[in-house]
Amino acid sequence: MLGLGNTISKVAYQWSPKSVSATMKLWLRNGVGISAARWYDQSGNGNNAAQTTSGNQGSVVDGGLDLEGSNEDQYPLTSDVVISAKRNITIFLVMKIESYDSQNSALGTGTTDDFLEFQTAERIRLKMDGTDILQYASGTFAAAEKMLITIERIAGNDGTIRLYKNGSSVSVDSTPTGDGNNTGAITFDRIGSRNSDRFFDGIIYELIVYGNDTEDLSSTDISKVNDYLKNKHNI
Repeated sequence: MLGLGNTISKVAYQWSPKSVSATMKLWLRNGVGISAARWYDQSGNGNNAAQTTSGNQGSVVDGGLDLEGSNEDQYPLTSDVVISAKRNITIFLVMKIESYDSQNSALGTGTTDDFLEFQTAERIRLKMDGTDILQYASGTFAAAEKMLITIERIAGNDGTIRLYKNGSSVSVDSTPTGDGNNTGAITFDRIGSRNSDRFFDGIIYELIVYGNDTEDLSSTDISKVNDYLKNKHNI
């Protein structure tokens, strides 16, 4: 388990995800700079999530955004988050899925080439540069459960994907398309949908994305970010 043995309390844990040496691309920080219309990016890149159409806005719940899939809630980003081919990307997502009426795209773009979605309680789908990675994980992504999902693409020629839930490595049952690796480039320009469909139905409490480094996040750094988020969100 990542972070095993860390007994620092939520109150005492003052470490910040900005202390990681990797390049932070996006930080939608729980309870900071958030309203129904806008969630200000805390990474320093100005990649704010904003929705000017009131009917497609979520509501602020416990410092995050509660998105209703039936209302087609989604938030375009001010600037694209772009990760080059063969470069590291690490996504930390604290969320709760409320239903699987849709396929719950948490991150996406204006095409169907790049997105991260939770299709069922057992299946996660990550698409990079038009190439799929489907991973099955035995009910790992159950609805109504607050969870921290961490996804890492290892930099280099193999593009190995690693998946964690609440800081622990997820045992993947199968990867029916491809071998679970992907070296392609990836772009995100919105949260809550992909290509204005497959809307996320649930709460996004916090989202951190690092990427475009030739060096991967160390296991120590991943543990620190996971511990920070677990302590903060009582996971």
